[in-house]
This record gives sequence, structure tokens and C-alpha cells, in this order.
Amino acid sequence: MRVFGQQLFLCLLCASNILAAPSSFSPKKLSNLDLIGKRDVAHRSIISSENEAAIGKLQSAQFESCVELVQDPFLQSYLASLAEKVYLNSDYTGPIFVKIVKSSEVNSMSIPGGYIYLTSGLLSSAENEDEFVGTIAHQVAHAAARHWASEMTKASLLQFAMVSMMMVPICPAGTTACAGLSSQQSLAQSAGLISPFGKFQRKDELEADFLGLQYVYKSGCDPRAYLALLRRATPSGAATKQADAMSGIPPLAQRNAQAEKEINLILPNAPAPRSSPEFIQMKASLQDALVATPPPGCEPHLRRSRQ
Repeated sequence: MRVFGQQLFLCLLCASNILAAPSSFSPKKLSNLDLIGKRDVAHRSIISSENEAAIGKLQSAQFESCVELVQDPFLQSYLASLAEKVYLNSDYTGPIFVKIVKSSEVNSMSIPGGYIYLTSGLLSSAENEDEFVGTIAHQVAHAAARHWASEMTKASLLQFAMVSMMMVPICPAGTTACAGLSSQQSLAQSAGLISPFGKFQRKDELEADFLGLQYVYKSGCDPRAYLALLRRATPSGAATKQADAMSGIPPLAQRNAQAEKEINLILPNAPAPRSSPEFIQMKASLQDALVATPPPGCEPHLRRSRQ
């Protein structure tokens, strides 16, 4: 019993080191734009970068079997050039793959390993090039911070620690067999093991906004263009407010307000948004894009959270 208790304590101690340790997301620490590309913004994880890339490759193949991609050489080349510009002005060091999903939704998402998906609806609705540059930068920020690997690490530790705690026998008060159990419970609470997991997702999303806006600015684009896209995608009504309250993702209104504050503080004198000749040609190439009908059993919708 003593050995089991020691193992449980070590398990909780490991969890506390990863979950309770200060996050790498520190606006003050990460506000120096001159250090972009030289700073480590990745969160801690028990998943190696190699394993994350391998998992992402499998997940991307599964996802792409459920949707219809826009197969257009010009569009692929155009988006690849924009993604490269963001990549060269970011903290991310892995590969990037940007693809277009045929869907009327105005949305985007990312999969571990640098796989980024934009909907044709998002590209069609963009009023200027900088709007979807901001979307790409947001997804690159998720990859740079390794949010998926970090979330999976936390979920695994939470599950393992809670199962271990359930296996500890409940002893009568005052018996020596359970000595130290209360301190272990306190450790679990301080590590956040009994808190809703959604708080991690909310923090990740705000961090991706924070870093992504910097990458947009560093790339010579207007970060406020991304905010304009978010505002147009922000729904309203009581049902939306209730859904936001239950979601692990911050309400878009909160993200807009936070991003506006950060732009004013650290991203002054941003250039005006622009529309290149390639942007106009992109619009023309998407005119005939159709909303894909995924095969039965596949999920047709992208997560609105990953705008």
C-alpha cells in the first residue's frame, strides 16, 4: 500500500509540474517582435514532435477522405506563397500544408503536423488578402505552440491520475494506512486535476490569436483585417451566448476585444490591408466551387473555434 501511495504521489507530482507550471504564454515575455523565430513558444508535452507529425499525417488523411478538396494548381501555389511568408515570420519550425475544403462555411481548422484547411467559403467571403493571411497565421500559431500535443498530454495525465485516485482505498479517519491522502488530494486540486478541461482550450485559442497577430504584422500585413473577418463571423443571439458559455472556446466577442487591445499595445502603425492581382484571380477561380457532400459517416463541419 505504501508503494502504491508513493506511485500515486509521483504521478500527481508529474501532472502538477506540467499542468500547474506557468504557461509559456506570457504576453510580456512574447511581446518582443524582434525575437520572433528565436523564442520557444511550445508548451510542454510527453508527445515528441516526430510522433505528433506522424499522428497528424494519419489524421489529415482521414479528414481528407471525408471532404472534397479544391484541386486547383494556381490556388495551391497562391496559398503556399502566403503560408511561406507567414512561416518565415513565425516561431514555427515544422512543415506547413495549406489546403482548401469545398464548403460554404466561413471557417478554418488545423491538424497536428502543420496541416491547415481553409474553406472555400472563407476565401470567397474575404474582402482582402490580409484577412485569410491572418487565418493562416492563427493556425500556424497553434502549431508553433504545440497546443494539440499539450492538450493531449494534459488529458492523458488527468485520466491516469484520476483512475489512480479511484483505486486508493477509503480508510477510517485516524488510521495510518491513509496517512498523507489529504495532502495528495490538495496536490491534485492545485494541479488543476478537478477543474474543467475547457479552460486550457480557451487559453490556447487566445494565445493563438496573440501570436498569430504578431506573425501577420511581421509579415507586413494588417492584423486588423483578421479582426474584421472575426467580426463578420460573430453570430448573435441568446442561443449563441449559451453555446459560448458551454464551449471550451472563448466567445468571438471576447477574442475581438482582447486582440484589439493587443494590437494597440504592441502592433502600432500597421499597414493598410491590400488586394493583390493574385487575390482577384483567386476570387475568380473560386466562383464555380461547389459545397462538398462528404461520404456518409463523415463529419462535414469544421470547428468554428479554429477561425
